[in-house]
Formats: sequence, C-alpha cells, structure tokens
Amino acid sequence: MRIIVILIAALLGLWIAPVSASNMPEVRTLAEAAQSPQASIDEIAWLAGRWKGEGLGGKAEELIAPVEAGQMMGMFRHLKADGTLNFYEFYVFAEVEGSLVLKIKHFSPELIGWEEKDGYVEFPLVAIEGATAYFDGITYALTAEDELNVMVNVSEAGIIPFRYRRQTDD
Repeated sequence: MRIIVILIAALLGLWIAPVSASNMPEVRTLAEAAQSPQASIDEIAWLAGRWKGEGLGGKAEELIAPVEAGQMMGMFRHLKADGTLNFYEFYVFAEVEGSLVLKIKHFSPELIGWEEKDGYVEFPLVAIEGATAYFDGITYALTAEDELNVMVNVSEAGIIPFRYRRQTDD
C-alpha cells in the first residue's frame, strides 16, 4: 500500500516536505498482524459535508456524503498552485467485518484510473478517539465544528497536511 502512495507522489512530480506535527493530529499505522477495532460508520458521521482548503501546495476540495447503507462515499479534487487540475479521488468509508475501512481510487484529470481497473488503495481503521479517526496512514480530525484537518503519510515524503473549512454555500 505504501509503495502505491509513494508512486502517486512520484507521478505527481511533487517534492513534499514533512510538516511539523505541533498543532496537527498524528498519523498512526496498524501494527503488523493487528486487527482493526470494532467500529460503526455512525461514529464518523461528523465527516459528512463539503470541505475546501489547502494541501499538497495547492487547493483541495472534499465532498463526503452522509451515512447510507453502512458507508459514506467521498470525492476529492486537487488543483495545483497555478489553478490547473492535478488529480481526483473517489473513495468510500465502509463497515467491513465489524470495523471500518477507507478505500480510495485515484484518477488523472482525464479520468484515467491510476490503480488497476479493479484496484484501489485500502486503509484499515486504527482507532477513533472523539472527533478524530485514525486509518492506517491517514488521519481525519475535526478540530472545530467547521474545521477539518487531514494528515496523510506518504512514506519517505513525510506527512502531508490538508486543512479544510466546511462550506455551507453553493
């Protein structure tokens, strides 16, 4: 899984510096052979909404749908600093075997999938503590009612922060 994330960063042609974790949530990994804790999708229902902010040296937007049928679907797009489209993601938070998993599929601006046709990158749940959900390598933290911080571990590239604000307008 981490190799795929490294390859994605390489394909983007980005140099990403690690960020200080002083005011940002940590990123956790699931220990080898450990199982994800029991959890329900309702425990992360606070993620639902439209979020806009910055990350990866550009603008980012996430749309996360409310819980339906044991899952929450999401869409992400990233714009480079010059305003050109960089890439998309389609993802789902889903209940699997009594816990949660995040499954992500990446696309180019032309909607060409980065993973194989049936492939995706999977991030099992590590923990949920209040309004912070730790998936293996990705953390979602609601730091205020309208602020969401997402931290992504891109292995050797370091921790990449995304700082969002909830959008209420159309």
